[in-house]
Amino acid sequence: MQQIMAKNIPDLMKSVLETLAVKQANGLSALEAHKALIEESIAKENKQKNVIIEDETPTSYLLPFCDHHFRPIPNAILRSALFGVVAKGKRKYEENVLKASVNGLTIKYTGQQLDQLDLDVWVECVHRHKGLNLGEPITFSTYNFLKSIGRKTGKSEYEWLRKTLMRLHVCAIEIGDGRFFYVGHLLHEWRRDEETGENIIVLNSKLADFFSVAMWTGISIKERMLFKNKPLTQWLHSFYSTHRKPFGYKVENLRNLCGSNILELKKFKYNLKKSLIDLSNATGWECSIDKNNLLHVKRK
Repeated sequence: MQQIMAKNIPDLMKSVLETLAVKQANGLSALEAHKALIEESIAKENKQKNVIIEDETPTSYLLPFCDHHFRPIPNAILRSALFGVVAKGKRKYEENVLKASVNGLTIKYTGQQLDQLDLDVWVECVHRHKGLNLGEPITFSTYNFLKSIGRKTGKSEYEWLRKTLMRLHVCAIEIGDGRFFYVGHLLHEWRRDEETGENIIVLNSKLADFFSVAMWTGISIKERMLFKNKPLTQWLHSFYSTHRKPFGYKVENLRNLCGSNILELKKFKYNLKKSLIDLSNATGWECSIDKNNLLHVKRK
C-alpha cells in the first residue's frame, strides 16, 4: 500500500500545481490561490461526509400511532386463520399449510397451530414497540407481561408464556398481499435471563411493511378482553373490526376463515349465533344471519 501511495504522490503534486497555476492565471495571487484551493478541498470533504451520513441514516420502522386502548394489528393477520379458533387440546403441528384467508391474501404456515391466546401475546409484543422502531430489542419481566394481558401470575402461567413465546419464535410464516411479501418468524428473537427474570424480544423490522397506511387496524383491547375464553367471539371481533362497512359472508366461509375444526356446519352455526350475541352486547353492532346463511354485520 505504501508503494502505491508513493507512486501517486507525483501525480497529486502535479495536479495541485496545475490547479494553482490556473487560479493565478485568472488573476489570483499565490496566497489567494492557495487559500482558494484549501477552501475547495474542505468543501469537497464536507460534501462527501454529508453523503455518507445521509446514506447511513436508518430507515424508520415506527408503528402507527394508536390510542392507549387500541392495538395496531396488520389486516393480513386478522383476515385469516393464522391465529385461529383452536379447540382446547386439539392443537396440531402444520407444515407449509395454506391458511384460509380473504381474497388477495396468501398465507402459508409451518409450526404448531396458533390460537387467540397466542394472538394476545403477539399483540402485546407489538404494543411494547410503541414509540420504538421494529427491530429494536424490548425488555420486560414475565410478571409485568402477564398482568398486561390480563393473566394470572402463578408458576403455570409463567410456563404458559414461555411456551407461547417459543411457539411464536420457532414458527415460520409466508405472507403475501399482492404488494408486500414476508417470509420469517412472528417473533424474530427471544432471550431470557433466568436469574433476573427479564425477557428480551425482537420483532423483524420487515414486518413494518404490513403496518403501512390502510393495511392495519386498531383493535379495541378493552372490548377484546370482554371476550376472554371466547375465541370465536374474539376472532369475529378482530375480523369485522378490519371492515368499515362489512359485506355479507357465508357461514361456511367464516368457519374456514376462523380455522374452526368443527366439521358439522349446523353445530358451527349454533356456536356462531352465541358469539354474535356476545359481540353485539359489547360493541352495539347489529348482527344477523339471513335465510341464505349470509352473516350481515352493521357496525356503529
